[in-house]
Amino acid sequence: MSIARRSTLISSSLNNAPIYHMSIYLLPKTVIKELDKVSRTFFWQGVHTKRKYHLVKWIKICKSKKKGGLGIKDIRKMNLSLLCKWWWKLEVESGVWQEIVTYKYLRKDSIALVKHKQKDSPIWADLIKIKEIYLLGTKKCVNNGKTTLVWKYIWLYNYPLCILHPDLFKLCDQKDISVFQLISGEVAISFCRWLTPELQSEWYKIKEDIFDTQLGSDP
Repeated sequence: MSIARRSTLISSSLNNAPIYHMSIYLLPKTVIKELDKVSRTFFWQGVHTKRKYHLVKWIKICKSKKKGGLGIKDIRKMNLSLLCKWWWKLEVESGVWQEIVTYKYLRKDSIALVKHKQKDSPIWADLIKIKEIYLLGTKKCVNNGKTTLVWKYIWLYNYPLCILHPDLFKLCDQKDISVFQLISGEVAISFCRWLTPELQSEWYKIKEDIFDTQLGSDP
């Protein structure tokens, strides 16, 4: 069997077999490692028992064809994407599932502020684990700023402040402060140590841009 046929079989069969579990649970690293091992072995040696050299790193093969790969899906990224979609459905769509989850887990907290509790179900606990990844890829409409986190949401620039200014984020004592809390003066941002002149300059520029933001009345 040619490599082209093997890659087609991997994409259509091996990668799709665990898709149900990947859409509900965060697969352990050991499981993902074993799944990748099965795919790699089949890709390079087919059904033969004789070992063959792996001529290209698997991470390169999993890249899209536009980036020089073969378009075989990365299992870990696919797992994270499928779980992140539940957060998107919870924010954008409405239905019975959204009402149940909101009543059980989000009655007092927003998605950005909800944290893991011991009584959480295994499925919800896995969703909490990947919540930060979802927030990093979500652009938030500020509105009244009460549900928009200063550091972790994409709202002021094209990337979250925690990514653009990681040193400031590490030193900040209020990592979950909302835009409303900062602009209204309800909570002030402080740092765990003195900032260098370069970091002070960064922070002053960020504050200028933040306080130029006009908040609305909608939630």
